[in-house]
Amino acid sequence: MVGDLNMNPYDDAVVSDTGLHAVMTRRLAQRETRTVKFESNVFFYNPMWSHFGEQKEGHAGTYYYASPKARADFWNIYDQVLVRPDLLPHFRDEDVSILWRDQAGGESLLRLDGRPNSRDISDHLPILFRLSV
Repeated sequence: MVGDLNMNPYDDAVVSDTGLHAVMTRRLAQRETRTVKFESNVFFYNPMWSHFGEQKEGHAGTYYYASPKARADFWNIYDQVLVRPDLLPHFRDEDVSILWRDQAGGESLLRLDGRPNSRDISDHLPILFRLSV
């Protein structure tokens, strides 16, 4: 599953058993299921967790929002790749990235302040991933 979920990897609808049931490690996802209230729930692996925070260059998430509320995450990862356990042998963590630069022309997708260039490009940074099937 890939797309703009408008939720972070840690939000209830992404991690809960009644939601997408996505976990942050391959090891957990490889357990394949977890029984909650007598129902078996299949996991997704969510590699996007490792893309939060300070990076060597470019970005700290896919979407920036400085909320006027008491809690402000600032950088969010609303754009995600979720992988079922059966596909894990065909997926490497290094094959998913958040693009902050145009792959062809090298132009930055960020403004000078490091936020996505929403005026000229998009308010979300794109993600790129590969499955070797």
